[in-house]
Amino acid sequence: MVQQLTIFDAVPAIAFELGDTVEVVVNVEEKEVEDYYYLKLYEGSKGRIVKFLPKRQYEVLFAKSNRIGTFRQSELRRG
Repeated sequence: MVQQLTIFDAVPAIAFELGDTVEVVVNVEEKEVEDYYYLKLYEGSKGRIVKFLPKRQYEVLFAKSNRIGTFRQSELRRG
């Protein structure tokens, strides 16, 4: 028997956990100027997730520069 689920039955997948090491990727086109240049500053940098934010965003601490950046889930990959 097959059961169809509604969007309310779906469990959202958690992509990252606190403390996970991640790497920043540039996944926007140059026409999105603000996002593009913000991501370019961090491109290839590895950091650690320190806080969850609404709308699948994360605060990432970069140990080398001791800076914190805010990124969407799609802008990060496991490092």
